[in-house]
Amino acid sequence: MIKLSKSLLPIRVKPDVCCTVATESPFLFQKPWRRPKPLVQYTQPSGFGGWLWKREVMITHRIQSSCLTLEKLAMKKSLIALAAVAASTCAFAQSSVTLFGGADLNVRSVTSGANKFTGMAQDGIYSSRIGVMGTEDLGGGLKAGFHFEGGMNPDVGTSVKFDFQRKSTIGLMGGFGEVRLGRDYTPLFTVAGIADPFGTNGVGSSYNLANVVTVAGPAIPEAGSFATAQTASALPASKVETGTIYADPNAVRANNSLAYYTPSFGGFTVGAMYSFGGENTYTATKAGTMTSVKLAYANGPLTVALANQVTKGGVATTAAADSQKWTTNFLAGSYDLGVAKISAGYKTDKLTFVDDTLKSTILGVAAPMGALTLKASYVWRKGQEKVGNQFALGAVYDLSKRTSVYATYAALNNEEGFGMNVGSALASDFSGLTSKGFEAGIKHSF
Repeated sequence: MIKLSKSLLPIRVKPDVCCTVATESPFLFQKPWRRPKPLVQYTQPSGFGGWLWKREVMITHRIQSSCLTLEKLAMKKSLIALAAVAASTCAFAQSSVTLFGGADLNVRSVTSGANKFTGMAQDGIYSSRIGVMGTEDLGGGLKAGFHFEGGMNPDVGTSVKFDFQRKSTIGLMGGFGEVRLGRDYTPLFTVAGIADPFGTNGVGSSYNLANVVTVAGPAIPEAGSFATAQTASALPASKVETGTIYADPNAVRANNSLAYYTPSFGGFTVGAMYSFGGENTYTATKAGTMTSVKLAYANGPLTVALANQVTKGGVATTAAADSQKWTTNFLAGSYDLGVAKISAGYKTDKLTFVDDTLKSTILGVAAPMGALTLKASYVWRKGQEKVGNQFALGAVYDLSKRTSVYATYAALNNEEGFGMNVGSALASDFSGLTSKGFEAGIKHSF
């Protein structure tokens, strides 16, 4: 039986005072010969200006009170506040910005003929950089994103002009794939990392043989933007030769590019890019206009990719150069056996201005052993004239997910008519000589 006393005599309290249920006895059940003492409750009905109303409840049997005490009310308000904070956090998470980067330094020794360099170098297995990237969730599965990345020289603590030359793009992504605009890596360049376990960094990279060198004379005027430099050898008088280094300006990245990448369809993806070339506005020609297309398949341990890229070497002052082209085809694949990943690649470069096609073969293997990975590669490149080949061995030990130590050795054999070296510390004209390099360093990223 429950008896209620008069619910009069309101008590005024401060709004921040928490009043809880009070009882004059610590027991709900009294001895039968004693009259039960009342249980005192304070309630705060709405619309009474903050007044608390007192009522006494006589309990003669166990009951489950349905009254919401102020203590429970405070807990409920706290839960509501936490839910509001969580909701605001989810809304904030729709946009994200990430600062990233890393540094790679090593001690490198390169010997090419009678020339030798020993000193500090960088980018043995990783290109030193710093950048910022982010995405915004636009809803409906659509996102916007940006990626700005610049190179740096950690050996002397300076930036490479720090103008985001490594990558500067904005784009949209969703179920349709991704569209990117700006300065970006070409689809062709991404194939190189599949074939070569050393990638594009260090003395062991196949990119040591990427350029075309002629020693027959000066630059060809019709070569346009492909002719990057005149070379003057520092070799003894009997070996002094002059020539020109030719390189595809879009072999790695392309300016003013528009690219589209499809989502994966059963492991198949397609990437396509067009570069509008240089900033030669209102002229008959534009330097370095380019198209690059890649078809790739990745499923489980197997990865295969085929890319085609055509760069026009036109310059504003040479109309004839606009018809000159550098055409590259690159087929690469890798298969992870578990104990080791084997890789291979075949690349052709057709240059209309020297009437030659260069052919490159890349073989590689990488064997993980816990935190240690052993690597080896062989690269062979040949054209109408004999060129060169390179053999490389390397080891990488991961101290953590972001920090590694490494060592690499490579030997590049130049045949007559071709002169390249491992690394970039020495001049490039070493026709017929052997270039050897060793480096050991540390890489850390964040």
